[in-house]
Amino acid sequence: MDYVPVRCRIPELLERIGKSQQWLADQSEMSKQHLSDIIRMRYEDMSYKRAGRLAYHLRCQIDDLHEWGWR
Repeated sequence: MDYVPVRCRIPELLERIGKSQQWLADQSEMSKQHLSDIIRMRYEDMSYKRAGRLAYHLRCQIDDLHEWGWR
């Protein structure tokens, strides 16, 4: 079994700070489509650097970007 992300929490974190996905994409220097793929978990692994950048702008810890569980 692996401890893996099971749900992306970025939308609720954006709502908490009153910002949009477009704002986060601009701040993180990525396309809105790429951010959408991250939110829908259509990627293998997100780089630590990218996760850190997203967490910084969302004012949270890297582990807070996802809900985690055993699979």
